[in-house]
Amino acid sequence: MGGNGKGDASIHAFFPPTPQSSPVKRSATAHIGDGFTADELRTALQPKPAEPWQPPSEYTESDIRDLYPGPKAVTFMGRVCNLFDVANTPKTPRSAKGCVKLCVKDETGAITVRLWYADHMPALRLGSLVSIWTNHISNGENGTLSSASAPLYASLFPERDRSCHLMLHENSDNGSMHKKPLGFRKGQPLARLMTLQSFIDGGCDVLDARILVVVKSIGPKKRVTRKDETVTENISLTVQDDTAEATLGLWGSTAASPLGRAVSESSTNPEAVIVSEGWEAGETILLLQGPGCKLNRSTYLNLTSATTIDVDPDIPDAAWLRHWSVRQRSREAINPPFPEGVFDLTIIRSGPVRCLYTIADLDEVARAAPTETFQGYLSVLITEVKLHEYRKRRMLFAGECCSMPVYANDVVATCKGCDQRVVLRVSPKIIGQVMDETAVVGPGRLLFSDRAWRSLLGREPAGLLKLGDEETRYLSDRLLFCRVTLLFGWTGDESVAGGGICVLDVIA
Repeated sequence: MGGNGKGDASIHAFFPPTPQSSPVKRSATAHIGDGFTADELRTALQPKPAEPWQPPSEYTESDIRDLYPGPKAVTFMGRVCNLFDVANTPKTPRSAKGCVKLCVKDETGAITVRLWYADHMPALRLGSLVSIWTNHISNGENGTLSSASAPLYASLFPERDRSCHLMLHENSDNGSMHKKPLGFRKGQPLARLMTLQSFIDGGCDVLDARILVVVKSIGPKKRVTRKDETVTENISLTVQDDTAEATLGLWGSTAASPLGRAVSESSTNPEAVIVSEGWEAGETILLLQGPGCKLNRSTYLNLTSATTIDVDPDIPDAAWLRHWSVRQRSREAINPPFPEGVFDLTIIRSGPVRCLYTIADLDEVARAAPTETFQGYLSVLITEVKLHEYRKRRMLFAGECCSMPVYANDVVATCKGCDQRVVLRVSPKIIGQVMDETAVVGPGRLLFSDRAWRSLLGREPAGLLKLGDEETRYLSDRLLFCRVTLLFGWTGDESVAGGGICVLDVIA
């Protein structure tokens, strides 16, 4: 191509030269923000704690039997005697996540309460002490909203309706308020109260029959999938009285009642405590009125909509049953704890009166003075030793948890019921029969202290774990047919020592 003399007409003239380096980027401008500080943003994003509920108007305090249907601002207090979940229906408010139906009672009457909740259900349990504020009491219709024992009902939705409220008392509950059953009169027997065996033999057909039982053991909580694919929780309790034994099944929300639970530290309830204790096996008494019953090989009890349950009722029969249960558990314990502070070893060794008893003498004195505590010496011959056998069966050490025996060749084991670690002691049954010239003491009836075990075995109890098979057999043969002197104590309180002979020390 040619040019006209006025300039370079080549193709290169139409394109600027390529720069030797990248163009310099603009420096980023500083982030201006929205004008709020980090502390202000953090405060704004945190949810505001719910304000403590304050009654918007004056509420009349009333006993449950004085309530009557109609609009009126009333407040009452009582204990939860039944609790079960209510399935959602087309009539369920859209803002409600779920509903539970409570039966609340005091010493005068009972009322059914429907409690709706949107975020979470309050930590209610059977036996919980609650206060309720409501502005309307209604009659039940066709038995769907309330039962015959609690004909009136109230409906609460505290998260959406500020005119109603439910307060759960825990820290302020000393366990004495509203503990008497309905119809109880001091000095008179409780109406329709029968033994568990009478209930099984036909008393279950009696309307609103009552049975008084003690919790013997608490099983593990399970998650059960029903036929409709819904999942619920279940826990089974073994209950008993002095005539029979049965299984009580708790489902849904009631399954949490026997177990201790942790209460959130951020709880807005001023009455809340950090830890709430559960029911105790051998201690907790239940008064069941109108329970459901299934009789097969074993007796199965459950709670129906018409059932009421009093936890630790304040009646003389409950105190008697609890005392019976403590004595029974102590008698049946495979390795009860040695009673500390009951006997004085120094007095036995160096006291002015040191009595040598025979087994027959001990039996005679114990029968003549069943409530007395005494101590002395016994000279006995060990005629049976099962040390080697129990080592092979891995039962050298024994304990108890959840009313189940725990055995291991270790000083600590894990309970299969609650997965808690249990401290074990030497099994008393490694020493079988002992005898003197007058009588015989059966296996397990001698309750040895740790000092007595050291004196008898010549080592600490944990030292048995270091022995081999031959060493254990040799020690067992050494003890067999050995005459020893036992420094013993005896107490008539069977809840302390289980009616066994307490061995404080052994002299070979």
